[in-house]
Amino acid sequence: MAIDKTLQTKRSGRGASMDSLKIPENLDMSRLERTSYHGSGINAAADEIFAENRYGKKPRFGAADVNYAGSEQRAKQRREEAKTIENDFTARPMVNNKARNALHQGVKVGSSYVERKKIIIWITAALILLASALVFLPPLMNSSSEEARVDHDRNVFKTMGMTEFKAFALANYSVYSQEAFSSERNENYRVIEMTVHLQNSSPFEVTIPQYEAVHVPAKYKDKVCYVTSTGVASNKDGVSKVVGDRLNGFEGKDVTIEMMINVADMTEEDLDECVTGMILSTTGAKKRIARGVEVPCLPAFLFVSDAVTVQLDP
Repeated sequence: MAIDKTLQTKRSGRGASMDSLKIPENLDMSRLERTSYHGSGINAAADEIFAENRYGKKPRFGAADVNYAGSEQRAKQRREEAKTIENDFTARPMVNNKARNALHQGVKVGSSYVERKKIIIWITAALILLASALVFLPPLMNSSSEEARVDHDRNVFKTMGMTEFKAFALANYSVYSQEAFSSERNENYRVIEMTVHLQNSSPFEVTIPQYEAVHVPAKYKDKVCYVTSTGVASNKDGVSKVVGDRLNGFEGKDVTIEMMINVADMTEEDLDECVTGMILSTTGAKKRIARGVEVPCLPAFLFVSDAVTVQLDP
């Protein structure tokens, strides 16, 4: 089939045709760069671009290197700051929200609801009060007899004179008024013994070394000589010493409290009024809560009953 060369010429556009291409006679590929082989008219723009070496220049990374170094320095600084913060950070314990919410839950008490937290506080306070009562509260005191015994035959100056007896009383008894030792006549004094019941309501041993008068009617303040415990023990030299009373845990027993009153110019009614108007108390009481461990407890008070009667004369 014959090819229309006129049509080929028109399709070539600018006058070039396939007949203008020549094949090199040898393998020297560098000859293909000549315009006689690839046609300068067709690739004139490409020849112009590559001839100026517009895209063959060596890239420059100087600015990128500077920016990269600065970025690396900032990143290192951020890592060091994060490490410092991590070292300084103290972890807080996790809060148990479930336990917190449980404390605020209501518990039905009777016909109403009470917050569980309040119930725990009430129980804790009650336990603290109970423990404090067992440790610090004193034993109970009350008069076990309506009649106080008056020792009319007691001769207080049998073994010592007034000066020696007064010094002995100051050293061993709870002296209320030194002015009460104003008479040197034995008949002007009365020694009264009162029976008192003590009840220890705690499991700890209680030691009561002495008793004292904390209140006496005003008109008889210079009449009461002393108040003392009758619990006496003698040392190896035979010298008597007041040792007081001792109560075991939950023990109750009767003890005797002795007092001496100057009855000069007093009637039997005055003596009775003086005794029944007195308030007695323990002093120096301690509780033994462990071996070798004793704690002081509050003093116990006794309001002498009006029902107690004393007789001035036999």
